[in-house]
Amino acid sequence: MAAPAASALLLPLLLLGLALAAPYDPPTVGELMDRFGLPRALLPETARRYLLHEDGTFELFLDDGCVVEAGGYQVGYDIELSGTVSPGVVTGLEGVRVRVLFVWVPITGVEVADGEVTVHIGPVKKSFPVVGFKSSPQCIAGTVVEDDLLPFTLW
Repeated sequence: MAAPAASALLLPLLLLGLALAAPYDPPTVGELMDRFGLPRALLPETARRYLLHEDGTFELFLDDGCVVEAGGYQVGYDIELSGTVSPGVVTGLEGVRVRVLFVWVPITGVEVADGEVTVHIGPVKKSFPVVGFKSSPQCIAGTVVEDDLLPFTLW
């Protein structure tokens, strides 16, 4: 008679084990941007995978390198971006550049506060209204370091 009691306990334990082994469904890149108070439009649509560490450091992966037109500027994204993220702030950013005249200049950080997105380009800062960041930009070219892209002026 002990066998039926043991099997009666085994089934709930087995079901609990299956429930605990359910696959982890992490937030999408867009959902993660929302959680940190960053506009989704800071990244192109090809940003789909990431690693986020407990200390806020991250690695973000795009399907391919990408150049976008954003507010009259050309912004280039490498296949892999990295940096540190906290609410409303990205620091130590690597893998994003803006074209200034004939050279690509690294964007090193981004801050979002008081309805503005402030982009750090080395020691220089440029602010834009957050309302201009409504939708993710579309890639217009597949790689960042194309020298034949049309030049533009940052300011």
